[in-house]
Amino acid sequence: MTSKPARPGPRPRVASPSLAPRIPLAEAQPAMLGYLAAIFLGPAIPLVLYLVGRRRSPFRRFHAAMALNLSLTGLLYALCCLILCGLLLLDSLTLALVVAIPVALAIWLTVLKYLIRGIGAANRGERYDVPAWICAQIAK
Repeated sequence: MTSKPARPGPRPRVASPSLAPRIPLAEAQPAMLGYLAAIFLGPAIPLVLYLVGRRRSPFRRFHAAMALNLSLTGLLYALCCLILCGLLLLDSLTLALVVAIPVALAIWLTVLKYLIRGIGAANRGERYDVPAWICAQIAK
């Protein structure tokens, strides 16, 4: 007894990205501003955007929280690099600089990469979840 292969059924319809609902520019600009300000000014502006816009729009709240989380996590990593540098400085200045500067630079570039990706996602009107290994979820 041989069985017939199952006949494929109708495929589910997937909405194309061009048909997805677009976020208005008035919503996307503050979201992009949060990431951009986090690059240059740290967590101050994303915190203000989060506190002001958290009840207005879920889109703005999400991106403000993501920018705030990334910038706060970046500051925590910087503090850890300073502590590492201070401990290595007890041995020698050269060792402290050779180890701490590349580690701090690698972390800063990684956080910068995810902030830039967040700017692009906010501009497109999409959510962008940063991987948990680089960003602690402090604000929700």
